[in-house]
Amino acid sequence: MRIRTLTAPTMADALTIIRQELGPEALILSTRKVTGADGKPTLEITAAMNEPEPASKPADSPTHKSLTSSHPAPRAHADDTSLPSILRHHGVSEALITKLSAALPGLQSAGFAASEALEMLISKMATFVPAAEALKQGQAHLFIGPPGSGKTTLVSKLAVQAKQNGRKVGILSLDDQKLGGFEPLAITAENLGDTAHLLTGPAALKTAAQTLGPRHLLLIDTPSLNPYQPQAFAQLKQKLDNLGLPVITHLVIPADLNADDMALLPVATHRFAPTSLIATRLDCTTRYGAILNTAAASGLPLGLASHSSGVAAAPLGLTPQWLAQALGTLPRQPWEFSS
Repeated sequence: MRIRTLTAPTMADALTIIRQELGPEALILSTRKVTGADGKPTLEITAAMNEPEPASKPADSPTHKSLTSSHPAPRAHADDTSLPSILRHHGVSEALITKLSAALPGLQSAGFAASEALEMLISKMATFVPAAEALKQGQAHLFIGPPGSGKTTLVSKLAVQAKQNGRKVGILSLDDQKLGGFEPLAITAENLGDTAHLLTGPAALKTAAQTLGPRHLLLIDTPSLNPYQPQAFAQLKQKLDNLGLPVITHLVIPADLNADDMALLPVATHRFAPTSLIATRLDCTTRYGAILNTAAASGLPLGLASHSSGVAAAPLGLTPQWLAQALGTLPRQPWEFSS
């Protein structure tokens, strides 16, 4: 792994240097504000790039053929390309597969294509809301989710998108636990000509309110919630109660999370009364059955989704059509994507 620490006046300049020196796949490990040699504030960014270890024999380097043969794709056989089989590859629950299998023939006999029928049935099994409806203006929106779900990135994406649409948002955070957890939001706000606020208590909220003034939206990041560490839930709930700020809560579900663990999240976070599910990390998997399972079981509507870790990539609206197209196609393996 190559690690590089550099300073730059803005995040855009830093990203340009990182891409030039480490490549487009480099990961940003940390960011912080420092004072430069000239006494002016600047950014210090640490980034890394994974590099494969050299093989002992060049002839033994894995080729595409050897990779796929040593890790065969769990594809259906030629006689096993039925929709139930495809849905099982996606991890859709057997209960939902049974319901879909029972209802599809009737819709197809009525003249609907298989994709149209699947879309109609998915829209009945899960609730979907337009992105604008899920993120109502004039409200404070709180984003909760497990570690690595991409809440901070999502808040940054939404702030950038709002700015592009001419809306003023307030960027807030309750995450004073994760090392460097607040800095990405502070940098995003600075790049948008604004200031992010870390809410450590009622006094900090009052200061933020006085500084921000009227806003179309308030976006609030939170510490990660591990379903197996209930004390974190109690701590966050106590913080919110102390602030006394009415919020609309959104549960962020990473698409690549284990299906059983994802199903636990709506139950584990019930005390926060989430009003919608936001699927993130859609680019990190091609198996989306867990999203349908969780939405159908919890009754929480699907609305926003995030398909990239890049802040500039705007969130998209998750629709029955998109989910039907994804679930109606066999999942692809990493080595099947062109470089």
